[in-house]
Order: sequence, then structure tokens, then C-alpha cells
Amino acid sequence: MIYEIRSYQVDSENVPEFERRFGTGYVDRAEFSSLAGFWRTTDQPQSEVIHVWPYRDQAERTERRALAARHPNWPPATGEFVDRMMVELVIPFDFVEEPAPAAVGPVFEIRYDYFKVADLRAAGEAWSKAIRERSKHDSLVLAGRLEFGQTNGIVQIWAHPDEEHRARAVAVAGAGATRPADCPAPLSTLVKRLAPAEFSPLQ
Repeated sequence: MIYEIRSYQVDSENVPEFERRFGTGYVDRAEFSSLAGFWRTTDQPQSEVIHVWPYRDQAERTERRALAARHPNWPPATGEFVDRMMVELVIPFDFVEEPAPAAVGPVFEIRYDYFKVADLRAAGEAWSKAIRERSKHDSLVLAGRLEFGQTNGIVQIWAHPDEEHRARAVAVAGAGATRPADCPAPLSTLVKRLAPAEFSPLQ
């Protein structure tokens, strides 16, 4: 499997209309392939909408996107709201299962850690072990290595029923939630809190 993460920067006042239009169009887009999840940020100066799409491989991604683009209701008329767009492909760690629709939130968190290229292999091994261990207790949505986008990074998405649970989970996981002891120091780390849209398969 591969996962496409699409992040759109949208002015906060336009997020509700963006989600409405996207959700209306997604009814038809889902005929070709389904979302894993769709969220908006809750802690950023300017809002982002972030959606994740699973595919078997890049060939299926190309095929499904081309088929969907022929539908009159896709893509949705949201371009006027988007100030910036970023597209990333993620190669998941081998223990990560494909997300299935479920009520595992509604508090979600996405974390990016970026490394020197020379440190990326060691960082991937260290984070893979830590994330696998933490996933025995917490709801893991996705974790893996960035293949396209800013490629020298590790991304992980977690789900929690509330902020208290998130804080407790981070405390229990210790280094496994911040930086494993045997992991090289990242060049930078970015963490975003997320809330799901009404039509997101993950709630």
C-alpha cells in the first residue's frame, strides 16, 4: 500500500464551505476510491484541510485519479479557497494496517519528523520500533516514511477520544511518543492537532 496525504492551506472562515463542497463531491469520488480520513487543523494560525487516500501502488493511484477526474462532480469547486497545496506519498511501515472506517477520535494528531538524509534509515528503524510498541495501546491511523513531498521524513497519525487521553498516552509512551532514545536528532518536528469532517470515514 501507499498513502497520499494532501494538505491545503485555507483561510479559517472558508473551511466550512470547503468541507461542504468537498463532501458533496466525495459522494461521487468514492465510487473510484475511498478516503482514509479527512480533517481540519485546530491549532494552526491558518487552517489546513488534510485528507489521506490509500492506494495499492502508484499505478492504481494514477488510474483512479484519472477515472475520477472524468466525473462531472469531481474535483469539487474548492480551488478558490486554497492558498497553498502540498502532496506527499507515504510508504507505511510493514506492521501498519489499512485504516478502516471507525469512531476512534475525535481528537487526531499528525506528526512529522525530518532528518538529515544520512540519518533517515536509522530514524526509520528507531521510530518503527517505537510506533509498533505504542500501537499496542493507542489507535494508530498511519505511520511511515515520506516518499514524495519533503522526502527526508517520518510521518505518524494517531487518534484519541479526547485531549486528556492524548496527553496520558504521550506520557505513557514516553520516548516512543517524542523521540526514541536510539533515534538521531531530527532537523525539525511539526505536530498538528486535527478534527474530522462529518464525511470522514475516521471519526
